[in-house]
Amino acid sequence: MRKEIVIGALFGDEGKGTLVQWLCRKSLDEGRSPLVLRFTGGPQAAHTVKSSLAGRPVTHVFASFGSGSLLGIPTLYRPSSMIDPICLKNEWEVLKGKCSLQPIWDVRQAPIITPYDVEANRNDAQNREDGTCGKGVYMAWKRTLSGLRFTLENVPEEILSKVAHYYRTERYASYDEMFTEAFEWARKENRPLQEGNFDDWIFESTQGLLLDADRGFLPHVTATSTGLNALDPSELDGANVYLVVRTYLTRHGNGYEPLVLENYDLCDEENETNGMNEFQGRFKTGLFDFDLLNEAFERHSLAAYAHCRFHLAITHLDVVSRMGRMAYLKGGEVHQLHFRKEDACESVARLFRENCALKFTSILCSDSPMGDFQRVG
Repeated sequence: MRKEIVIGALFGDEGKGTLVQWLCRKSLDEGRSPLVLRFTGGPQAAHTVKSSLAGRPVTHVFASFGSGSLLGIPTLYRPSSMIDPICLKNEWEVLKGKCSLQPIWDVRQAPIITPYDVEANRNDAQNREDGTCGKGVYMAWKRTLSGLRFTLENVPEEILSKVAHYYRTERYASYDEMFTEAFEWARKENRPLQEGNFDDWIFESTQGLLLDADRGFLPHVTATSTGLNALDPSELDGANVYLVVRTYLTRHGNGYEPLVLENYDLCDEENETNGMNEFQGRFKTGLFDFDLLNEAFERHSLAAYAHCRFHLAITHLDVVSRMGRMAYLKGGEVHQLHFRKEDACESVARLFRENCALKFTSILCSDSPMGDFQRVG
C-alpha cells in the first residue's frame, strides 16, 4: 500500500487541493485504487480544484469533501477530523451537480459541529482576535475536549440541548431544524468503508504547519494538529510526505504578516478564491521567506522523520514565471532570482533545494490551475 501525505508548509492557502487531485489522477492512470483521507480540521478548508469532466471545465472549492471528489475518489473521515452536518449536506448538493459523487463514507466517529458552536465562534471576541474562519471549529474542538463530544451515534435533540446549555444560549428553531435535517441525512447516507481495499491512501491536511495548535505561531493558530503529529506512527512508515508552498508568501487572518508585502498579480489565476472576507480580513501576499519555511520544518522536527520520504510541491509558478523573476527573503535580506520563462521550473526548484534545511527526494512544480505537476529530480 502506498501512503501519500499532503501538508501545507506554512499558513495554508498553498494549493493542497490541486496536489491531492494530481496524486489521485496519477494513481488512477497507474491502474491503482486511491482513497482520500481527511484527518485534520473541519469545514474551514477551502481547497480550490479545477478539473475537466466530459470535456467541460469544472471548479470546486472543497470544504468538507476530499479534493479527489471530482474524479470520483471517495473521502474517508478520520475521528481526528470534524464535520458540520449542515456544511456537509450543502456541499453534497453543490457537488452532485458537478460530478458523479461518492457516498458519505465513515463519518460516524467524526466530532460534530453545531450551529451553536458556529455562533459562539463568531461572537467570541478573543477567538476573532486570535483568528478564525467563522466555521465553529475552534469552539467545537474546545467543547469536545471538555467532555462534550458528539458524533452521528448520538441523538440530535441531546446534542442541541447540551451544546446550547454549554454556551448558555437560547435555542433557535431555525438552527435546530437545519441541524436535525442535515444530521439525519448524513446518518442515512453514511456508508462503511474498508481502507484495506485501496492501493493508495492520500492523506489531505487542512491549513498549514505554522497554524498547528501546539507548534504554530501562538495564539493565532487553529484548534487541531496540522502536520505529521496528527497521524499514527504506523501510517508514517515509508510514507511520501508532500510539503506544499507557493512561489510567494500568503497569509489569511490575524497574526504573522509577510515581512515584505507585495501585491502580486493574481488576476490571471482563475482558481484564486482567496480575498477579503468578514472573519479573516484581506488576503495578504509577500516575498517568500526561506527562514520562515525552515523554522516551520524545525518546529515540527521533520528531519527526525527518517522513515518518511519528503517531497516539495511548488504551486502558482505562473505568478513568478510571467515576471521572469522570483524575489525572496533569506537571512532577513531581499534577493532576486532571474530566469527565462522556459527555465522557471528548474530554476525555482534549484533555489528551494539550495535554501531549504530539509532534504527532498523530489521537487514538483505547477503553473496550472488544473494542478499538472512537473517533477524535478
